Amino acid sequence: MTLDGIVENLLSEINMRTHPRTDGIKYQFRECTFPVTFTRDGYKEADGCAIFLMEPDGKYTVKKFDSRYMDIKDPIRQIYHGAIFDCEEEPTKMDTLIDAVEKGVSETK
Repeated sequence: MTLDGIVENLLSEINMRTHPRTDGIKYQFRECTFPVTFTRDGYKEADGCAIFLMEPDGKYTVKKFDSRYMDIKDPIRQIYHGAIFDCEEEPTKMDTLIDAVEKGVSETK
């Protein structure tokens, strides 16, 4: 998936949690994660990933790792994940992704 596509998906999830629907439908959101893996050589999973932890109210935190998602031993790995995104970029674009989400969140406030 492209970096821009992942940013759009993450922003959509944040917006759903922070802006109530106007049609009366209510969702019960729970804490969940959205891991983002990166590639090397265009197709292999690279060392390095980011995990976005979403709270029910739309607040989020990001943890960065220097290892592949499947190798992480951090307790955040045990939290339910809503989706895993495989980014078509190298791990060097991790900060670009995080910054783009932060910028998108600040623009919608």
